[in-house]
Amino acid sequence: MNNFSSPKFIESIKRGEASAREDLVRSYTSHLFKAALGMGLSEEQANDVSHSTWLTFFDVVAKFEGRSHIRTFLFGIFYNKVNELRRSNLKYLKTDPIEDIMESRFADDGHWSEGWPTSPEKALENVQGLSIIEECMDKLPTVQKAVFQLKVVEEEKNEDICNILNISSTNLRQLLYRSKTRLKECVERKGER
Repeated sequence: MNNFSSPKFIESIKRGEASAREDLVRSYTSHLFKAALGMGLSEEQANDVSHSTWLTFFDVVAKFEGRSHIRTFLFGIFYNKVNELRRSNLKYLKTDPIEDIMESRFADDGHWSEGWPTSPEKALENVQGLSIIEECMDKLPTVQKAVFQLKVVEEEKNEDICNILNISSTNLRQLLYRSKTRLKECVERKGER
């Protein structure tokens, strides 16, 4: 396996060497696909976004300056593709089906139809609890969701996140704080019903 951050490898990618491209695609396609699924896309959408990410990556890789890891550059493209897909889907989707699903989980008095676990551990094990977390994640603004996903779920470094999303470290801290606060408030509101 190549050292993807080495200047020699980066130059081979920029020159379009097939073996370098194959190594990179083989190493990161499953990561792109899993990240897309983690962001709530269907398998078909995840495949489409992964494919589109690679097409754009190879179109623009000549502009890559090597100031960050090539993975960071690739995932920056990926997050832009996910955002493009979501924007285009908003034009066609009038309602989110998750709303209907979530409403079906509540009784007429607004409480959970099957009760709410008393401890955080039980809440995470509970499918309803996971549904709440997913719903709350979907309600986050796109940039806050991306920051939360990269930092908390994928455990990326702050510098890489700033490069991927083209934000400052101060902005990163603010966005992470806001995303965590919104998630906490949303989960608490949903859990009290």
